[in-house]
Amino acid sequence: MQPVEFQGFAGDCTISGKITMFGERLTDFLNGQERFRLHKVEFQSLEDGRYVAEDSVSIARDDLLAVMGTGPRGDEKRRVSLEEARMQLAIGPYIILGRLHVAPGQDPMRNVLQREPMIPFTGVTMAYSVAGKVVARDLETIIVNRHLVEWITEPGEDAVLFPEASIRSPFSMNMRKDFTGPSTL
Repeated sequence: MQPVEFQGFAGDCTISGKITMFGERLTDFLNGQERFRLHKVEFQSLEDGRYVAEDSVSIARDDLLAVMGTGPRGDEKRRVSLEEARMQLAIGPYIILGRLHVAPGQDPMRNVLQREPMIPFTGVTMAYSVAGKVVARDLETIIVNRHLVEWITEPGEDAVLFPEASIRSPFSMNMRKDFTGPSTL
């Protein structure tokens, strides 16, 4: 039981601080608690970028959209071989592309619906806006609150053709707009 770095993502801010974790993995800890005590906390507003510091706060799991994976990874002897499925999702103001780990032959979408609330994704690119500026971050692991996900899908053909390519912008997600205007012919 030791404090580990905490980086969380809420609907209106990012949250940095320390959390005293019980157990082997952050995902298991988050799934086993409905509230968490954070220490030496700093909130950054997504709207204007300003920071607010607090010595200690209690946060409900339902207020967290995602948490960056930190701390120990659990007992290596207990790990099983899993397949990776590239997924993209939107949760609040965040767009996430990452790899979901599922048992061989299991449908990734069905897997998401059957899991506990907090689900880890690895090899993540996450994009969001702070004070009107797009922030894109490559993260090793992000733990997403599946109850708050707005949409989730398997990426399109481009991701299949280039499975190791990171997507570094929310604008690369097959969102197209016709800027040519109405035809004058």
